[in-house]
Amino acid sequence: MASKSYQGGSLEGLGGPVNVDPYHFGGIDPTLDACCQREIESNRKYNALTSTLRRHDVAALAERRRRNLVTTPSFDGCRCCYDPSSDGHGEYTALLEYKQKQVADAEGKEENIEQEKAEEAEADSDDDSDDEFDYLLDEDLPGDDGLKELEDQRRAELEFEMLKRQVALQHGYGTHRQLHPSRVLKAAGLAANPARSPPPAVVLHLVDPDSIASASLDYYLESELAAKHPGTIFMRSGGRSTLLMDAPIAQKAFRNELQADRDMPSLVAIKDGVVSNICPRLRELCHEEGGPVEPRAVEMWLGQSGVLR
Repeated sequence: MASKSYQGGSLEGLGGPVNVDPYHFGGIDPTLDACCQREIESNRKYNALTSTLRRHDVAALAERRRRNLVTTPSFDGCRCCYDPSSDGHGEYTALLEYKQKQVADAEGKEENIEQEKAEEAEADSDDDSDDEFDYLLDEDLPGDDGLKELEDQRRAELEFEMLKRQVALQHGYGTHRQLHPSRVLKAAGLAANPARSPPPAVVLHLVDPDSIASASLDYYLESELAAKHPGTIFMRSGGRSTLLMDAPIAQKAFRNELQADRDMPSLVAIKDGVVSNICPRLRELCHEEGGPVEPRAVEMWLGQSGVLR
């Protein structure tokens, strides 16, 4: 996990230097014998080191993730964030139809691209050779031992980044998930919870299941935008059901700016547990009322709301 090198309060750990938990030698009874004082100092050093190693122990982290992992046909998530009996069931009719249409359009475009490539290859018969640069590949690189060490270090850094990314995904960051209407406002951090800090940035889509605008927005968030912003949680739930099932939280969070019977679908930007912007009926994001959203307009609106991380 970490090498034995210990200098300046840090260890050479996985993914780079790891700072050891701070400790101090104050408060030791000066009347104790020197050997007893040294034992207390040694115990404090040992406790700081072991607590640091436990915090950065990849094996222990993987075991905790395995115990708390919820696996469903539609997603993998941590048990602290998702309820497998209610969350993850969000393929409403309009979204299914919109996805089928997008798949059909993509297949048609792919056939046209392949045909154009075949025509270009037939027209261009020249063979560009790179033989003049082959000598660069034949030369041995200097310092093979140092290069191997750099490769190992970089591989460890990438593995650690992949682990952090996987854990973040399982907690809803950088992915678009469906949550139950009775839980989605609490998961977005809009309900006071002294045991847990609210997420720093949340994009909440309150869905109208019959709306093309809702379907196109969910498709864009799922397929493109969420993956580009790993520091943001993207979630959706039935808009009318959410406002009715969690009415006290909704009224306090939205300050009566959203009405269940007239403002769905809506997009809500939330920062640190506080609503920063609301787009009722997605009216600023569509070219025409009732039509699909404009992806660029969605990204600009969320960027101006400060929730794209």
